[in-house]
Amino acid sequence: MCDLYERRPFLKTRTVVFGLLALLFVLATVGCAAPDVAWLADGVSYDSDASSGAAYEAATGEDLTSSSDGGEGDRLIIRNGSLDIVVPDTQTALDSVQVLADQLGGFILRSDVRQYEEGLHAFVQLRVPAESFDEALQSIRDLANEVRYETTTASDVTEEYVDLQSNLRNREATQARLLEYLDAAEDTEAALAVDEHLRRIEAEIEVLKGRIQYLEVSAAMATISVDITPDELAQPIEIGGWHPEGTLREAFQSLVRVLQFLVDALIVIAVLVVPAMIAVAAPVVGTYYVVRAIRRRRSKSG
Repeated sequence: MCDLYERRPFLKTRTVVFGLLALLFVLATVGCAAPDVAWLADGVSYDSDASSGAAYEAATGEDLTSSSDGGEGDRLIIRNGSLDIVVPDTQTALDSVQVLADQLGGFILRSDVRQYEEGLHAFVQLRVPAESFDEALQSIRDLANEVRYETTTASDVTEEYVDLQSNLRNREATQARLLEYLDAAEDTEAALAVDEHLRRIEAEIEVLKGRIQYLEVSAAMATISVDITPDELAQPIEIGGWHPEGTLREAFQSLVRVLQFLVDALIVIAVLVVPAMIAVAAPVVGTYYVVRAIRRRRSKSG
């Protein structure tokens, strides 16, 4: 490329023809090398953390494909587990999970601790070598007074892994051919076109490698999520001393007593008060009418 602009004019026609032919060949090659990676547009998220990589290297001694009990040959299996446990002391259980992860060659991926009036509540997520997955689950169960919830999953990603490796090989082969075309290009326009496609292929290769690494690490290191609740927070809410049936019985008894009082009052009024009032009022009323009659007679005679 450094002598690209030093070519003589009589070579111009030949180099342009050569560049156009090379460009057509590159386009055909890239189009047929492998199908487009449809998930490239969605982005790929993978764990590039240094501790994850170190644990991954320690967990994988030979090949990166794991076996599902060796039943059907090498398979790439991603295993995950989740537990909800009740423990006597949250901090002690949390420390035990940390020690367990270290002993098995894993690490703590996430830890979240919250303080409540009744005690600590914690959520911890750890990664352990896939071959120690069952051992880790049992050790966590042993920490608990009660296991309220447990679930495990196993995802077979072998087919995706094989497809990714095939796509990677095809794109690496295309990359090698594009580099050859770029070295042989004698025309600036053709060289720029080849370089543009080369950059796109290189970007796809990096994404493929990232996804492959993510699957390999996920299969080599199983993930376990643990929800840790102390006994105090796990107790059901109770309101001591409240018995609604007793309150209802007492209210009904009070209603009966009120009705009894009203009936008794009516009886007393009818039998005692009314006759007494009549006895007291009769002389008064009689005296009133007698006095009134006497006054009328006197007024008439006067």
